[in-house]
Amino acid sequence: MAAALVLHLGICLRLGGKSGTCTLALQSYSGLHPVLFILADALMLVVALIATLIMGRFEGRSLATYGIPGIRELVGRKFWLGAMWGFAMPSAIILLIFLGGGYQVHGLNVTGAALLKYAALWLLASLLIGFSEEIMFRGYFLYTLADGIGFWPAVILESIGFGALHYFTKPFERWEDWFAVTLITIFITLALRRTGSLAFPIGMHAAFDFALIYLFSGMNGGEFAVGRLLNAQFPGPNRLTGGLLGPEASWFYVHCGDHGDSPFALDIPSSEVPVPAKTRDDRLETIG
Repeated sequence: MAAALVLHLGICLRLGGKSGTCTLALQSYSGLHPVLFILADALMLVVALIATLIMGRFEGRSLATYGIPGIRELVGRKFWLGAMWGFAMPSAIILLIFLGGGYQVHGLNVTGAALLKYAALWLLASLLIGFSEEIMFRGYFLYTLADGIGFWPAVILESIGFGALHYFTKPFERWEDWFAVTLITIFITLALRRTGSLAFPIGMHAAFDFALIYLFSGMNGGEFAVGRLLNAQFPGPNRLTGGLLGPEASWFYVHCGDHGDSPFALDIPSSEVPVPAKTRDDRLETIG
């Protein structure tokens, strides 16, 4: 397990380094720009897919073994159920913040052609964030880790680690955001466990980010999104609004998270992961 994970990480670092860093001159803008997310996460997605293909070929396994869905599944029921849940959770958080007096909307932030432009850009950016992060962190990595130390220890380790990655790489981080990211990662991983596919987690992750960053126009890492839909303000203490970290660091997130197992009660075919997969040598021995 350890050797496989190190090799996978080495391939990712090698491919990422050879691809170079995507930069774009955006001096006239402040805040989070969707084009930067599109470039960075498109690169991450390509790197994650190539690394998984290489390791899958080496181990004699298909992309589906690691939970990576095919095209048909990506536009199927699991993806849209994930998207519905990913929209419902931030909607509930914003509603609770609003009822507590911490959310005010003063009209649209952009109108006309700019509104359509940034809506499309943020939709694409959110989809790429969902695809890249889920395949990179909940694809081959989680499968191999769970296969080595067991599913639940892998879930705990991966979720805390993913929260730590946000905490140590984003500005203005507090423990609330680390906890929130860890919590939602557990929910996402349970969805993967339930469905056997990353289609639900990808849909959930993309819709969650699109709703919080663009649609409800919350802050993230101390910045508002460039071209966000609403001219929204979040007055009140950090425990109510999340402060500079945005609504996902609000204490209301925990209350919404208490019902995080709801999507797993839906009528979704159950398929646990990791799915045992025979290596090429195993199959050859069986044939022999």
